[in-house]
Amino acid sequence: MWVIKTHGESFYVNHVTSQLNWTTKETPDNERTKGSIKFKECLLTIDPENNAMISNLTIFDKVRLRNQRLGITRIMFTGFTFEKHLKEKGIKHTPFKRVHGACSTAYTVCDLVNPKQLLFLQIECPSMFRVLMPNEPQYQAYDDKSLWEKLQNSYSEWEDEDEDDDEEVNEDDE
Repeated sequence: MWVIKTHGESFYVNHVTSQLNWTTKETPDNERTKGSIKFKECLLTIDPENNAMISNLTIFDKVRLRNQRLGITRIMFTGFTFEKHLKEKGIKHTPFKRVHGACSTAYTVCDLVNPKQLLFLQIECPSMFRVLMPNEPQYQAYDDKSLWEKLQNSYSEWEDEDEDDDEEVNEDDE
């Protein structure tokens, strides 16, 4: 078991992999730990198997982590009813972005700025939206224009394939 400390929290993990260079910090006067390995400007990711990955911290990661500290939460929903509800209730949010997902479903993604308003929405209408996690493509596509375009293109290609299938079925029916 390895201990990773960051921002005042300790994480106990099974394995650590690093994509970054590191330096050592010796602490000979410390009774328990005589030294540690230090990383600068890094992102810590822990997978479901409890393995840690230390990688480069991107500008998107910095913004996401800052937003998390401020209580900003990214949500996803379908349809215009919930969008209208947010506007009517005066819920503070970032611009809406449409992102396509599986089965030709279009989702709307935005950030809720006020954590108290998020709590209110979770009580009032829990089934109308869901909180996105940072590893989800819709979450990432909100900030990453190239990923957003990739999702849009894959949706368009999938839709074109369906249209071709429909034409074949119509020809067979005649």
